[in-house]
Amino acid sequence: MLTRMENKRTAIMNKIAESHADNMAYSRFFNNESVTVPAILQVLQNRVVQASEGKHVLCIQDTTEINYQKHQKFFRTDDEELGPVGNNRDIGFFMHPTMVVDTGGYFPTGISYIHIWNRKVDKKDKYERGYKYQPTEEKESYRWISSGQKNIELLAGTAAHITFVGDRESDMYEEFTALKGPHTDVLVRCKENRLLYGEGQKLYEYLSSQPLAGNYKIIVRTDKRKNRESREALIEVRFCKVKVCRPKNHIDKTLPDYIELTAIEAKESKFTVPSNEKPIHWRLLTTHNVRDIASAMTIITWYKTRWLIEELFRLLKQKGIDIESSQLESGKGLKKLAVMALEVALRILQLKQDRDGLCSMEASIAFTPEEIAFAEKIYNHRLKGRTRKQQNLFKKGSLARMSWIIARLGGWKGYRSTTLPGPITFIRGLEEFDMMFTGHILSGLDRDVYIE
Repeated sequence: MLTRMENKRTAIMNKIAESHADNMAYSRFFNNESVTVPAILQVLQNRVVQASEGKHVLCIQDTTEINYQKHQKFFRTDDEELGPVGNNRDIGFFMHPTMVVDTGGYFPTGISYIHIWNRKVDKKDKYERGYKYQPTEEKESYRWISSGQKNIELLAGTAAHITFVGDRESDMYEEFTALKGPHTDVLVRCKENRLLYGEGQKLYEYLSSQPLAGNYKIIVRTDKRKNRESREALIEVRFCKVKVCRPKNHIDKTLPDYIELTAIEAKESKFTVPSNEKPIHWRLLTTHNVRDIASAMTIITWYKTRWLIEELFRLLKQKGIDIESSQLESGKGLKKLAVMALEVALRILQLKQDRDGLCSMEASIAFTPEEIAFAEKIYNHRLKGRTRKQQNLFKKGSLARMSWIIARLGGWKGYRSTTLPGPITFIRGLEEFDMMFTGHILSGLDRDVYIE
């Protein structure tokens, strides 16, 4: 079933099933009590452990909601595996996966852990349940810490070092104390302007007052949603050691009075900010020791890599696997399906990430030997251009070479001077490749009738 999901690039049962019997079998599988999310996850974890051996890896966490409101009529009203999502009206559940990324090339090697949950229909709001006075372990935000601890259990004996990366939602005082260890560090984007111990100042003001350590340039693309104009932006970098105070009203008084961290600011220079825009501005906190501008830039690059999990979610939904269009009739089944669909979305992301060959991955991480051999036939008969610029110059057997072939089948012209292929191009290419490969297999003949 996973193979068919990968080939068809969809989580909709009617599309991956080749017969009514298949459809019924898949439905029984997902509704079988013996098939559990942890059991499915263990298969994915085995790959991650092998790929992380001896490496410094980033464990990037984030949360997404899976919304099934448009299929509400299919579900039982007493299904305890579904509940209100972010708007408190629609039904669905939440996923909080951890993506493991190798720092040597920034290739996403797999999903190491997934926390899945749903809210109860009668759940009280934050004010009604006294959210501020609840122990951290009873809050939904505890997932940032518990997921980190699960990753330490899984990878601590294999990976050389682990850095946990999270957005502003993960900026929690206790996360720095719970996940920091001899071979583990934490990196988050600041949400709170925290009080500094012994300084009588707040974090943001103190950080901005530090001397300029260096700068770098980035290309900003037009984004109407964020009111961004395209430009070359100059980013100024500052960093310093800080002692962050424990929040005054924190319920856990056993936590240390302060923790020592490194704060980094990456802020766009006033000379490149358009008059009608706010500057690009990141404030990061990390347990890593930052000695100079080079190490500060490394930390910034690690945080930028967090964007990969955002792209993974995009591929999981309407722009890729379309998980929210599945019509399984139980919350338990949908949660199991979501775990498998996340793995399929990851395969598409891996193709995109090694499209330039910098990750130096083998094609076998995503394709069978038969598929790799067939792709070479397609290249030689249909895609190989007459000039060097129109040829696939990546090494045979590499994932980059397969990415080039799949992208060409998806409509990319093959010229490096044009915009590089994105995830949607790869989805189209994989669909075309699967159709051709299936025709090749069904023909039962070693000929190129399905290539032309």
